[in-house]
Amino acid sequence: MSKKLEKLADEMINLSPEDGQKLAMIIRTKMMPEQAKMQQQQGLLQQQNPQAQQQMAMMGKRPNNMPMPNTREAAMRGLLR
Repeated sequence: MSKKLEKLADEMINLSPEDGQKLAMIIRTKMMPEQAKMQQQQGLLQQQNPQAQQQMAMMGKRPNNMPMPNTREAAMRGLLR
């Protein structure tokens, strides 16, 4: 199998620019149904759980606009070592 792949790679390297463009178009065309299927699945997953998306968006935010503690406050809370 590896020799077959090496031959295929050699053939692809030696393609003319026109044939390379044709090959690229053929590959894109053959992959379109798979890409469309993946996008559809991703869309369905996003529609299924909008609450999870909101939770993920909120994870990086501090609750109630709580400011970052200064050094003194952090030391008092035991956050600094």
